[in-house]
Amino acid sequence: MDHKQPEHLQHLATDGNSGKDGCPSYYATEDGDRFIVQGYKLTSADARGQLVNFPEGEDAVIITKALADLIVAHHTGTTA
Repeated sequence: MDHKQPEHLQHLATDGNSGKDGCPSYYATEDGDRFIVQGYKLTSADARGQLVNFPEGEDAVIITKALADLIVAHHTGTTA
């Protein structure tokens, strides 16, 4: 896995129900090979304890089904 940090992001989608906070959102890196998901940090110790293969340096964020649908639509050329 490439751990090199991106320098530039292209905004692809934001959940339309996000209001003024713009979260959750979805971005592509400048190389187009990686993606960034912005969401509220998963802070529940119980939920974090259930994450599989969760190495140091990674984090987990919460996104909505609406954003997940937009992500799929973006990659399949359909509309959400």
